[in-house]
Amino acid sequence: MTKNLLLATTIPALALIACDQKKSSQTGHTDDCCPPPSEIKVPPAANSSTAPTAPTAAEIEQTAIPQLTETPEQLEERLQWFRDAKFGLFIHWGPAAISGQEISWGMKDRIEGGEKHKVVPRETYMNLYKDFNPTAFNADELVNLAKEAGMKYFVFVTKHHDGFSMWPTKEKRFAEGDGYPAHFSIADTPYQGDPVRMMQEAGKKHGLKIGWYYSTRDWTHPDYLQGDGQIYNDYYENQVEELLSDYGPVDVLWFDHCFGKWDQYTIPRLYRKMYAYNPQLIVNNRAARGLPDIPGEFKKLASADYDTPENRMGAFQHGRAWESCMILSPHPDHGGWSYRPDAQTRSLTETIQLLSSCVTGDGNMLLNLAPLPDGTLKPEEKAILEGIAPWIGKYGEAVYSTRGGPWINGSWGGATYRDKHVYLHIFNPGDDALLLNRLPQNVTAATTIDGQAIPFSQDDKTVSITLPADARDSHVSIIKLTLDTPVSGVQFGPALANESENEVPGTMTFTVGDATLSTGMQIVGEGDNKAVRWENAADSLSWPLEIDSPGEYTVEVTASCAGPGSILTAHFGKNIKGIHGPVPVTGDHGNYQSFTLRKVYFPNAESTRISLRAGHPQAWQAVQLKKIKLIPSN
Repeated sequence: MTKNLLLATTIPALALIACDQKKSSQTGHTDDCCPPPSEIKVPPAANSSTAPTAPTAAEIEQTAIPQLTETPEQLEERLQWFRDAKFGLFIHWGPAAISGQEISWGMKDRIEGGEKHKVVPRETYMNLYKDFNPTAFNADELVNLAKEAGMKYFVFVTKHHDGFSMWPTKEKRFAEGDGYPAHFSIADTPYQGDPVRMMQEAGKKHGLKIGWYYSTRDWTHPDYLQGDGQIYNDYYENQVEELLSDYGPVDVLWFDHCFGKWDQYTIPRLYRKMYAYNPQLIVNNRAARGLPDIPGEFKKLASADYDTPENRMGAFQHGRAWESCMILSPHPDHGGWSYRPDAQTRSLTETIQLLSSCVTGDGNMLLNLAPLPDGTLKPEEKAILEGIAPWIGKYGEAVYSTRGGPWINGSWGGATYRDKHVYLHIFNPGDDALLLNRLPQNVTAATTIDGQAIPFSQDDKTVSITLPADARDSHVSIIKLTLDTPVSGVQFGPALANESENEVPGTMTFTVGDATLSTGMQIVGEGDNKAVRWENAADSLSWPLEIDSPGEYTVEVTASCAGPGSILTAHFGKNIKGIHGPVPVTGDHGNYQSFTLRKVYFPNAESTRISLRAGHPQAWQAVQLKKIKLIPSN
C-alpha cells in the first residue's frame, strides 16, 4: 500500500548541539553529521565527582527559581543534555518486591488511590522490611547494562508512596511506641547496605546522569496532610536535601504528585532549596501537580521542566520537552512498576519501537525495570536490554542529539533530524514505496546508516522512497536522508496525504461547525481551518452521538495549544467512564496537530452525546480545536 505524509506549516527549529555519539568506530558517522569539537557548545554538567556544599539559609532564601525567571532559551539550554540523551533507566524496587504485589498500591487500608490493587494487609505490608535482604543487588552491573543498552541517565526510586526510604535517612517519621522503626529505611532491614549510594557511585563510574525519584505523597507518615503540613514539609524537604547533598550532584529530581492544598505545603521553599544545591537541576512536572489552588505567580512550578506521560506514548510535542515512562513488564491489572511474578515482558521489537516512537515524537523514553526481592533482574528484562544494545550501537546516530520531525510520527514510524540530515524510522516496511510530502529542502541522497544507497525520486510535491529487503531491520528500519540545506522546522498536519482514502471504515468525525458551544466560545477560521477558540476553562462543547457498532474506539483530537497544562476530558453519557489527556504544546495556534486522547469502549448500541471539557481548570491555557474522531479499533 502506498503511504503518504502531508506537510503543512513550519515553526522555527530550536538550536541543536552536536551529536555526543561521534566516535571513530561508529558505523555510518560522517563529519557532516556533527560540527567539529571546537564548535560544540556543551552546557555545564551538574554530574561532577564532587558533591555540592550545603547552602546557608540566607543563600537558599536568595536563590532564584528558574521556572519563574528564565527565558525559553535559558530553559532549553538547561534541558539540552536531557533533549540529547533520549533514553533513560527507571528502577522501582523495595521491600514490596517480597509480596509480588504493586509497590505502595498493593497495601490495604491506604488513605488515597481507590480500591484498585489492594491485596496485602497493611500490617503485613509495613513489616516486609524485616525480610528485605537483597544481597545479590549489583548497582555497578545494572548501570553498566543500562549504559551498554544506550541509556544516558537513570531515575531510581528512593521513596515511594509507602514512605519506605531506600537510603539510611537521618529523618525520623515514627515515634517510639508506634510499632515501626523511627526512620523506616533500608538501615532497618537485615541488608544494611545503601542502594542509593551504590547507584550514585555506579552512575559516576559509568558516566550516566543521576536522577532520584521521590514521592511527596506518603501514605504512612503520621503527619502527612495533617494541619498546616509544617511537620511533614520539614520532613520531606529535609529528605530531598539529603539526596541533593549526600547523594549528589543530582541531575534530575523526579517527583510523583502532590495532594492536599497549596497552603499545606511550602513549594516555593522546596524549589529554592533544590536550586541552591544545583542551578542546572531538571525537575519533572509532578512536584506540585495535583494541588487545586496554586496561586497564579507560582503556576509554572506545577508544570516545571518537562511532561511525563505514564505508561503510554506521548503525542508528538515539539514545543515542550517530554518523557514517557514505560513499564518493561506490564501486568494485566495495569501495574508492573515493581516486581510482579506474573507480569509479561514486552518483546524486543515492541521495546525498540517504543523508543523510536518517543524520539520521533521529540521526547525521551524512561524504561522501567523491576528487580526481584534479592536484587537481581528478571532474566527476560535483562535480555531486552542486552538485545537493545546492538540496535542502538548501529543506529544511535538516528537517536541521540536529534529532534523529532520534520514529519509528525504515527503508526508508520516517524523521523528525527539534525541539521541537514533526516532519519526515517520505519516500522514494518513493505515492498511499496513510502511517499512523503516533500520538504522545503531538496533531498540529495538517501542511504542506510552504513552508506548503502536507497532508491528515491522526488517531484514538486512528494518524495518517494523504496526500502530494499536487504536494507530492512527486523525491529525498526532507518533511512538517512541528506538535504541540500538544514531542516527549517516541523511540518504540522496529518501524517498521511491520502488519510481520507485510508480512513478506517466506521470512523465518525465531529467538527466544531456541528457542535453545541458554550456562549463564550468563538469560532475562528473558515472551511477546513474552522476551529473553536477555547479560552475559558469553564466552557465546553458537545455533539450528539449514535453508536451503531459497539466496541472499542480510539478518540483522536485535532487541536493546537501554545503552552503546557491544558487537559481535555471527554465524556460519553452516564454509562461510559470519561477519558482525559493533555493537549500537546504546538508552539502556535496555527500549528494544528492530531493526537490520540485515549480509547473508549461502548458495550452497547446507544444514543448519547460526546462532551469535551477542561480538566485541571487552574492550569488551562487557550486551545484551538478543529475536530474529534472516533476510530473503530476492531
